[in-house]
Order: sequence, then C-alpha cells, then structure tokens
Amino acid sequence: MFFISPVLLRSKSKRLAVQLVSSVQTGFSYWTHKSPLKRDTRVALLKYDPIVNRHVMFYETPLSKPVSRRRKRPLSWFRWTGRHIQDLVKKVARTHERVGHF
Repeated sequence: MFFISPVLLRSKSKRLAVQLVSSVQTGFSYWTHKSPLKRDTRVALLKYDPIVNRHVMFYETPLSKPVSRRRKRPLSWFRWTGRHIQDLVKKVARTHERVGHF
C-alpha cells in the first residue's frame, strides 16, 4: 500500500481560480480559471443562469484572502531567545503581585 502525501495531491497549476457571480443577483455562481497574466483584468462571461432560465452576464468577484491567526508564543520561546524579556518580566511581576508567590 502506497502513502500519498496531501502535498502531492494539490494542483501545481499556476492558473488562478475565480468565482463568477450572476449579474441579475440570483446568487447563482460558476467557478472557472484564468491566466495569471490577466490577474488585473476582471472576467465577464455570458453564461446560462438556471434560476432565471436565460443567458446573463456573469462577473468575477474578488476572493477574500484567508485571515492568518497568530499563535501566542510559548514562554520557553521568550526564555530561549531573550527577545521581549521585559514583557516576560512584567507578566511574572503582575502574577506575583496578584497571587503572592511564584
């Protein structure tokens, strides 16, 4: 049995995936690809919308970029690198004042 990595299953294509939304605002949409050389131009195609039962214009919508959430660094990172050591000292002092011991 062979192990296939998820990395190998991804598309290696340079083409950009775009979503086309109906101009009559039915909420129907198509997905297609476009050339990376035409990144700045907006795609508009005449395609069939089954909700209104006719051909209408579909326009490219901008895709939102995923929000990256920064993980908090562990205390061991502060101790190991020595960076932001003042923040660590203030945090420990506040904890000591509140609790009364380390």
